[in-house]
Amino acid sequence: MREKMLYLSARNRGPEEDVEEEARTEGMIRILMERFDIDLLEFCRSGRNTRLRPDPALRIHAVTPAPRPHMILRNSLNKLRGSTFHTETDKDLQAEIRHLCKSNAYTHVFITRNLPGSCIDLLSSLLPDAVIITDAQRQESRQAESKAAGKRGLSRRYHMLNAVLSRRDERRLMNKTGLLLTASEWEALSFKALSFADAGKVHVIPQFIDLDDYAYDEPAIKEDAVLLHWNMHTSQGRDAALTFYKKIYPLVKEKVPHCKCYIVAREIHPEVAALARLDSSVIIVDGADAYEYIRRSKAVIASMREGCGGQLRILEAWALRTPVVTGVKSAEGLTCEPGRNILLAGTTGEIADQVLKLLQTPELGAIIADQAYRTLQKHYEAGNVKAKVLSLV
Repeated sequence: MREKMLYLSARNRGPEEDVEEEARTEGMIRILMERFDIDLLEFCRSGRNTRLRPDPALRIHAVTPAPRPHMILRNSLNKLRGSTFHTETDKDLQAEIRHLCKSNAYTHVFITRNLPGSCIDLLSSLLPDAVIITDAQRQESRQAESKAAGKRGLSRRYHMLNAVLSRRDERRLMNKTGLLLTASEWEALSFKALSFADAGKVHVIPQFIDLDDYAYDEPAIKEDAVLLHWNMHTSQGRDAALTFYKKIYPLVKEKVPHCKCYIVAREIHPEVAALARLDSSVIIVDGADAYEYIRRSKAVIASMREGCGGQLRILEAWALRTPVVTGVKSAEGLTCEPGRNILLAGTTGEIADQVLKLLQTPELGAIIADQAYRTLQKHYEAGNVKAKVLSLV
């Protein structure tokens, strides 16, 4: 008899920020449906529901809370911190969790990283015998530590205290969960260092994709084009795009005058959108058409700055056989070898040099893209990840 799982996911932000989490959730659910009947409970602050469709093994429940001014005020004052561990679980979400747990005998609960940490307390009390699985990242404590590094005086002490409290919350999360998943070895080691007693619960499930979603009947005809692929709606994404256009693109155009620049985004900052009106070689591409433009480009530039996006965009370019230029931070956690399956750059000059290599020597791009595709098949393809996920749960 199939076991039952409650899967909790949240869309707390806009569509561009949720892309990576959305893909991970959908891929994980497709794998878990082979063993479990799943109730997917989505907490949709952003008003966007899952792209998954109901299935005999999947029932979808959505909670979209109405704005409550008093809750917003209370949460904003809560310990003067933005920690999801201390954000009050919405009452509508609590009520739906209680209803589902009362009506179903769940053996497993899966909690994604976007949900408040307080959910785990409620679920532990309602389902004391269930295996609780969390897909986690140490984002908040790392952000606090990073902020403290650039501050002095009281501000530094405040951020250091915030980091200490976040680490305490992360240790508490490890203690409460039965299985803690991370997306990279570095993240896993970081969690294990927090609590050696709970280190055995930590396992790596990397970001992964289904190659069938990226299959085309005909090979692409490559153009002298570079494609920018990151979150263009944030201030970091805007600044990165403007830096590319003002400092890097002119160096590329000097050597390859007919080069085109594709910019892909679901949402785009007005200053970035304005570039297409100023320069006919800059073309804004709707996110729905991204795959075709990635295929035809000779180079994809993934996120070069923190806050611009994650590894999913690199994996998509690999799946579509287009070489990637990115920064060291963005490639952190990926199995990659600079110069073999990816090109890394730090300064604007280095980025321009790497892009020009791919534009002027297409045979190099083809070799790098082929090696990247092989790496993807071995480490990040859904079929290879599936066996590990099912063995753990």
